[in-house]
Amino acid sequence: MKRIFLFLVWSFSAWAVEVNLLEVDLSGKPGELLPFSFIVRNELSEPDQVTIYLGDWDRDVTGENRFYPPGTVERSASFWVTVAPASFVLSGGEVREISGVVRVPPEVQPGTYWSIVFVQGEPRLVPYQGVMVTVTRRIGIKIYVTIEPAEAKGILRAVEPKGLNPLWVLVKFANVGTRNLREVKGKLRVLDVQGNELVSLPIGPFPCLPGNERWVPVETNLRLSPGTYLVLAELDYGGEAVLAMPVRLVIRPLALRPLEEGLGIPRDLDGDGFYEDLDGDGAFTENDLAVFGRNLTSPLVKANFRAFDFNNDGVVDENDLAALEKLFRG
Repeated sequence: MKRIFLFLVWSFSAWAVEVNLLEVDLSGKPGELLPFSFIVRNELSEPDQVTIYLGDWDRDVTGENRFYPPGTVERSASFWVTVAPASFVLSGGEVREISGVVRVPPEVQPGTYWSIVFVQGEPRLVPYQGVMVTVTRRIGIKIYVTIEPAEAKGILRAVEPKGLNPLWVLVKFANVGTRNLREVKGKLRVLDVQGNELVSLPIGPFPCLPGNERWVPVETNLRLSPGTYLVLAELDYGGEAVLAMPVRLVIRPLALRPLEEGLGIPRDLDGDGFYEDLDGDGAFTENDLAVFGRNLTSPLVKANFRAFDFNNDGVVDENDLAALEKLFRG
């Protein structure tokens, strides 16, 4: 019998252990004991061995969770947290309340600290696409502990227009305070030189831990003609003032010429803004891939990058050659 081993995090199918919450938000003072509890339920008809243990976590710049051993992150609260029992058997359909306590150190500095309590069931065989798969169910309960007076402070690091076909913008925000920012939100506006608003789009909401950065992409449907524009990001993180950062965006007219001697001028065959006919012969062929590959770093391609930025990430490189090949093969 073929077996594949998988490890599931943040899964909620009704074939294993479940919990009644995914976050615990506590506040207290140095030296204080902060109790909490949660419910574990066995959705199976047969008994399930449940193990509970602690870990650390944070988020990367895109907001994806990352997990570590206890005590890894700078603001770890893992060594403050005790949960009991650490291991037990739940009968089929049984529900149990699990008790925990946070022992705040007596000389801790103000701010938010955090940990994660993992609730893990025993490995089980389940059918998956014609084979038996061994799956371990694990659910994480995030623990936040805020010691007052914690400071809410954020800054806008950058507002970067990236791809132009259509326009999308990368907004970079940093939590430089000591308080967990649960909801950062705002809007992105694009205006022309006359001040006319071309689009206004929401940013977030998204959370941001102390000391962390978030890079939030904002996609528009704008395919802007050559000209000058203002891209304005505004963010409210719950502090005293709303953050704002304007960026001037200049889109220059294309100045296309043949990429090699004996070729025609590159052409956009379908009017989508991408010039896939690199050799200018009026057709999209394998020769266009070869011409593009030889000229990826040419000054003419770089000067007219928006015509050849086939993956729309704001630069022309080997990824665009891969995107063009995918377009051709597809």
